[in-house]
Amino acid sequence: MQSPPDWPPEPGALRPSPFPHPALHALHSLARMLLFPAYWTLDQLLGCWAPMAHPGGLRWLSAAARAGAALLLLLLLLLVGLPLALPGLPLWLLLQAWRRPFCYQPPPQCWEPPAPWRPPAEPTRCFSFLSANLCLLPDGLAHFSNLPHSQRRADAVSSVLLTGLRPSRYGATGCSPPPSGAPCGALIAAVPAGLDFVCLQEVFDLRAARRLVSCLAPNLGPVLYDVGTFGLQRGPHLKLLGGGLLLASRYPLLRAVFRSFPHARREDALASKGLLSAQAQLGILDGRRIVGFLHCTHLHAPSEDGPLRCKQLTLLLDWAEQFEAESRQSDDAVAFSVLLGDLNFDNCSLDHAQEQEHQLFSRFQDPCRLGTRREQPWALGTILSTSMLRHSVACSPEMLRRALGREEGRRRYLAGPPHGGRRAKPWQGRRLDYITYRGAPAAPLSPEVEQVTFSTALAGLTDHLAVGLRLRVSMPS
Repeated sequence: MQSPPDWPPEPGALRPSPFPHPALHALHSLARMLLFPAYWTLDQLLGCWAPMAHPGGLRWLSAAARAGAALLLLLLLLLVGLPLALPGLPLWLLLQAWRRPFCYQPPPQCWEPPAPWRPPAEPTRCFSFLSANLCLLPDGLAHFSNLPHSQRRADAVSSVLLTGLRPSRYGATGCSPPPSGAPCGALIAAVPAGLDFVCLQEVFDLRAARRLVSCLAPNLGPVLYDVGTFGLQRGPHLKLLGGGLLLASRYPLLRAVFRSFPHARREDALASKGLLSAQAQLGILDGRRIVGFLHCTHLHAPSEDGPLRCKQLTLLLDWAEQFEAESRQSDDAVAFSVLLGDLNFDNCSLDHAQEQEHQLFSRFQDPCRLGTRREQPWALGTILSTSMLRHSVACSPEMLRRALGREEGRRRYLAGPPHGGRRAKPWQGRRLDYITYRGAPAAPLSPEVEQVTFSTALAGLTDHLAVGLRLRVSMPS
């Protein structure tokens, strides 16, 4: 007779270091230390070129003088940093051949996962997901999005996320009363309570990532971060930025894989975007594992590159199927498969017609979508107007929530159509951030949507709204 699975399970192949030997990890840390002075200086120099508002009169002269002095100092620091970078760069490039494309932060020893789900004694359990693009780029690049100070923003985001890691009013694993009719959406000013899985995009800055990890690992559970294949890749392509993905789970993670998209253009050429797939154990059913699959991604950004995004969508669907087939044991009960992230296309613009009709939407269910260029009446755009990010309303979660509840506020604070096209009436905005889901064919467990949320909790900290999904998984009666 087969013994029941352990709880919590061992993380298996997930080891904290992305390198197979401590010596390689130490050499990689040394290479990063040698590169950091030149990297930091170049980052600050890049920020000097970002557009900004100029004060008038004598204040402009004073600001120009300070900027000139800062520029001179940065150039001197660059001269100091370059000799250190010369041995550091080839060492860093060489070590990428042995690096696993993500870091794993296990929770502390005192961590306790939720009690395992054991149907049919507990016939239903709800799972809460959150996806958010944080625009945590290196400071120089972040200036171009009107969002500087990535380190400070990472600390502030951590404080906001902590409020969503508390148990919900239905308990840590409980559900609200069963929904009636179609799924409902809500615009809220806080992070949904009782989060189980958090997927973040554009966490490119490693120092910012570590601040988020230090918050999420002890308060939620295991974290995957510093995701991406760096260095010289096939093509050849030089990847200096990672994929920007971070995944945290309240449930034990069993396995994870990252695959990098083979093609990129323009501003995405230096980034290692791709698909991060993870398997979590959720409970035990008749001595078998109950598992869930998460697929986190961030697609190609330039709006006009629809055919390239379609290729990435096709790839990630194949990769998701492959990962699930490789990870699943023959008797596993699959509770859900969730694909989430910033897909960089909307469901309202004719410019994105090719992506809107992709087979993704026949393989995964999008609860916000009624059809091609038809959205649920409660669905909301998730990308904010860059020019309005510093406005007092856009920096206040409650004020922004109230503004987006009105047509006038949506037209003012949500980004308009790409290439300056006409806004539809009523204007719901451009929804670039998705959480889609599916069950497993002939599985004993069935997922359904309890609620979708659009959150302004990160107002002033990023140029996106956070999107939440609450799934109710149950055994069909």
